[in-house]
Amino acid sequence: MRFQQIKDLLLYIEQVHQMLSRLYGRLERQADAERSRLLLAYLRGREDAATGQLHEYASQLGESVAETWLEQGISHDMLATINSTTLPADMDGEAIIALVTGFERQLTEELSRMARECPTDGTAALLDALASLEQQRLTRFVHGVHRFDDM
Repeated sequence: MRFQQIKDLLLYIEQVHQMLSRLYGRLERQADAERSRLLLAYLRGREDAATGQLHEYASQLGESVAETWLEQGISHDMLATINSTTLPADMDGEAIIALVTGFERQLTEELSRMARECPTDGTAALLDALASLEQQRLTRFVHGVHRFDDM
């Protein structure tokens, strides 16, 4: 993706979270183990919440910021990757965690790269904030998984 507006980038990130929610729902229906189904149900809800938060964030942006053009964009089509992702029915928590952290890290790295390459301070700050939010989500997820393992 090249030459896009901030509002389009936010819409794309929102779509990534929607697709992740659908992926986790699909995997939840396919999983054999109850523990895996519980983790995937949690992840589905987590992505639904992220989608809502991004939508709210985008609606609060000023028009001038939302319509700012970026010369760069997400370099890898995450939607296609998410759409083609599968796990076997006997998936375990480790496989699910690896999948989730892979997607989260990829999104965080893309946003951080875009912020570093951004020519304007305001837009770079916005992209840094989005990358930071994604990193916080990943950190909370890892902590949550550790608590889940203790149960």
